Amino acid sequence: MPPFLTVVIPAYNEERNLATTVPLVAGELSALACDYEIIIVNDGSTDSTPQVASSLAGENQRVRVVHHAANLGIGQGIFTGIKEARGEFFIIIPADLALDIKELSRYLEAAREADVVVGLRSDRRDYTFFRRVVSWLNIQLIQKLFGMRERQFNYISLFRTRLLKDMDLVSQGSAFIFAEMIIRAKDAGARLTQGEVRYAPRARGQATGARLGLILRTGRDMLRFWWRRKLAKG
Repeated sequence: MPPFLTVVIPAYNEERNLATTVPLVAGELSALACDYEIIIVNDGSTDSTPQVASSLAGENQRVRVVHHAANLGIGQGIFTGIKEARGEFFIIIPADLALDIKELSRYLEAAREADVVVGLRSDRRDYTFFRRVVSWLNIQLIQKLFGMRERQFNYISLFRTRLLKDMDLVSQGSAFIFAEMIIRAKDAGARLTQGEVRYAPRARGQATGARLGLILRTGRDMLRFWWRRKLAKG
């Protein structure tokens, strides 16, 4: 019988975070009596992430690891996770955790009456001014271009897995894949709910979400998806 929840953890050079995050997630889901699997997607890491991930998989039969031979980016990591997922529901949790572990119960409770649970990050205390501006612009563009009322699109969301399996995602090269999944789910008639989630700042390593190259690819994918969606709607 398939597990209830698939947790995908994309990891690029996250040797210091994985060893902490995976046991925390596994322990909390076990405490909640949730049947789960954890899939670590090692995205061509150049540190000891591959060894750490494989060790974690060897210690817990519910943990699996998929290795990319090269760094393909967050979108490809998520796409790999979707292909490998066996759970009824699907959630992406960053290697640095990025949420209070106790908040996982909120997603599971909300999933009883929803197909997609959109997490709203409680604060952006560790954002630079530049990243705050980029985040605000990103939200404004998505709301206006796609008629979305949700307040955030790039934080942790939970999906009914079959919705993702049916999607022909076009944003596999950028962070816009998070928003694309939510938009496509809503277009497919999925029941969406959203709720505040307590954010936990990264304790180790360096965040890469504000890199100029990633921002430009995200903008490109947003416009490309908008155009395809517009053509499809006639």
